[in-house]
Amino acid sequence: MGAMQNFRSIPVIDFAADAKSALSTPSRQLIEAVRAACHQVGFFYAVNHGITESTLTELFSQMAHFFALSDTVKAQLDKAKSPQFRGWERLGSELTNHQVDHREQVDIGKERQAILDPKPFYRCLIGPNQWPSKTVAPHFKPAVEAMLEEFERFARRVLRVMSESLGLAPEHIA
Repeated sequence: MGAMQNFRSIPVIDFAADAKSALSTPSRQLIEAVRAACHQVGFFYAVNHGITESTLTELFSQMAHFFALSDTVKAQLDKAKSPQFRGWERLGSELTNHQVDHREQVDIGKERQAILDPKPFYRCLIGPNQWPSKTVAPHFKPAVEAMLEEFERFARRVLRVMSESLGLAPEHIA
């Protein structure tokens, strides 16, 4: 419970004991485990994080359905159409280190209004998503939004614990 375990030298941190709410006070044991992992390794595996199996199962099911659609249908969400760089990228269209990445992807973030003339510029990534039509993927958007909600709730818990591990107020970086 909150204890750090070693798994191939990447710490595994159990969040089960402090899973009651995103706003609950984390235990000293959890705070110390996160501090040690971040200082000694730089990252960790989180287990018992509260992200439900049903949310993940539905997400993977909807992603499999989406990627099985024809390229013509997926191209309606072409990332090039989005000032926020959100949408679908066809297989081989992404480069990393000047080399083709052999993957197909869809980039989606939290649904927000676009920021006009964003400063700093990276805020241009904030904005609306492109979604497949309900006729071809009726459950895609709800599955992604459920996942984003659960991931955000957990991310806020982690940020609270990290703040406290640095001796800061819990909401400092959350």
